[in-house]
Amino acid sequence: MRAKEFKIGLIALAAGLTLYFGFSYLKGRDFMNKETSYYVVYDNVDGLTKSNPVIINGLTVGKVRNIQLRQDLHNQVVVELAINSEIILGDSTIAELSNADLLGSKAIVLKIGPIDTPLAANDTLKALMDRGLAEYLDNVQPITDNLNVTIRRINEILLGLQGSGEKITNTISELEITLKGINELLSENKEGFALVIHSTNEVLTNVNNKINDLDPIFKKAEDVLDSLNNLDLNGTLVEVQDLMKALKSTVSAINQGQGTMGQLMVNDSLYNNLNQLLFDLDKLTLHFNQYPKDFLKPLGRKSKKMKGLESLNN
Repeated sequence: MRAKEFKIGLIALAAGLTLYFGFSYLKGRDFMNKETSYYVVYDNVDGLTKSNPVIINGLTVGKVRNIQLRQDLHNQVVVELAINSEIILGDSTIAELSNADLLGSKAIVLKIGPIDTPLAANDTLKALMDRGLAEYLDNVQPITDNLNVTIRRINEILLGLQGSGEKITNTISELEITLKGINELLSENKEGFALVIHSTNEVLTNVNNKINDLDPIFKKAEDVLDSLNNLDLNGTLVEVQDLMKALKSTVSAINQGQGTMGQLMVNDSLYNNLNQLLFDLDKLTLHFNQYPKDFLKPLGRKSKKMKGLESLNN
């Protein structure tokens, strides 16, 4: 009876030890390997839990042993790391809290720099928090905002086009009817259109022939233009200018009373003399017509004045 109880107690002890070591292992404590504890202080662990891996160059070298909120340190979080004792860390080592996969599982990635000053157990590592996907989302945020604005505008355009489908369908139907009517019209007047096209071709042919007939005229016109180009137009214009200057000088001299024409135009004495001469000739002619004897027989009168002349003077 005692032996049976002893066996039951031994089995219970073994089960208890198995549960203890199992839970301890799940919590990040490895009893098979020697581990060294280090500490990291973060402002926010972003969902980090116990047993999350500690990684160096993609290799898991430890686990998160404990996480504790320290209100005496302004609510910072102290994370205890259990790292394989064979790993030597220097004072330049950075413990970066980052995502282990796309699902958001957390891990601490150790970036080991120069090991000039090795750290001792329970020393504190430099903390760094990798924002990971959150940083990319922040960069993508302006793009998503613009995309939302674009989608909203497209929705507004689509709402504005509601009911336009029927109008477009009606327009297409009317266009089909119109095209059908045009086809029928063309079919019915096919011969007439052919005659019109034939007549048009004849008119164009006649016009082309007329244009060919005009080629000699154009040729002669070109020859005339060539002849005009060969003329010394500049010399002719110079001669005309000289002639105009001479004519202008002559007119100016006449206006100033120079020469016979000038005297005639300016001096009225010559005009008066001419006028008197004409007047005397008129009197002489009148006298001759009325008293021809005074001219035909001048010797019959000596000292006495001519009869007709006296009457004219009177």
